[in-house]
Amino acid sequence: MPHAPTPLLPVRVPLPGRSLRLWLKLESLGPYGSIKARTAEALLDALEEAGRLRPGDRVVESTSGNLGIALAGLCASRGYRCTLVVEPSTPRASVALMTEYGADVVTVPEQPSGRTLDARLAAVRDILRRDGTAVWTDQYGSSANPRVHTTGTAVELAGAAPDAGFDAVAVAVSTGGTLAGVADYFRAHRPTTRIIAVDAVGSAALGGAAAHRPDKLAGFGSGRASRFVARHHWDRRVRIRDLDAVAACARIRDRTGLSLGGSAGASVLAAVMDAAGRPATADAACVCPDGGDKYPQLTGVVALDPAGATAEVVAALDALGHTRRDAFAHPGTSPVTEGVAKP
Repeated sequence: MPHAPTPLLPVRVPLPGRSLRLWLKLESLGPYGSIKARTAEALLDALEEAGRLRPGDRVVESTSGNLGIALAGLCASRGYRCTLVVEPSTPRASVALMTEYGADVVTVPEQPSGRTLDARLAAVRDILRRDGTAVWTDQYGSSANPRVHTTGTAVELAGAAPDAGFDAVAVAVSTGGTLAGVADYFRAHRPTTRIIAVDAVGSAALGGAAAHRPDKLAGFGSGRASRFVARHHWDRRVRIRDLDAVAACARIRDRTGLSLGGSAGASVLAAVMDAAGRPATADAACVCPDGGDKYPQLTGVVALDPAGATAEVVAALDALGHTRRDAFAHPGTSPVTEGVAKP
């Protein structure tokens, strides 16, 4: 399916003595409501082009939600059966959409110490052993994952930037495909742009050990290290607590009417934290993978002040509490109206 470029929404975030113009790339307004539609299409295309996926085969994947929705829809349209492996924290609304598209959904039990992803992947391997028609799309290892963000997502982002370009781009990680793909493009074509890698506290995506996350946001962080991301892909790594990401989402929603998913809230918070310490940063972009409508943790949340937040996080959340829409619209950017409530 052809992807029309997803829009950028500029907002102003006040910082001491100046303001930051923050550009939100709204992937919720793309196919299947998330950036994972790009990934899903690229994974299927790569398997078809290699002759490894044929009509009637069963597509199998482990997913925290968004990729599963897109795969289920695409498989239905292309004539494949689809089995998706999820975990208890996968949003019920996401599972319902997978089922509506005709996918079989397998739920594995929650595992201690942040190791539930391992259980999901073990279930995938078991399905592959038992079903000779099953083909794994492997979002965790297929080069099609980062490549689609190098050739698509990043090109759109750079093409719709203000004339001076972006001083920084913040990208949250799960598999790391989006971060690696966007970083590869900007390193090659916009090398002065800082790349901010955003991971969850308790995630192992960018190194370190996985840990229990009682407030875990689906699609943010991972129980294992990314195979795509290397040290050269970021200038700064920021780890955000799930509750702090929720608070950022609440402030953006209350000030702009825009509902962001948890990983987008984490990226926004990290971008503001980074800009606060860099007076030269005037324009920063955040890749916003999806909206907040599927996530119960984000529904009806008031602009809370999470206990235990660091001083840097508290200052950034306070700034986000004074966010306003920006009147500027770049000629290459479509106006954003759908899915945005009146503030």
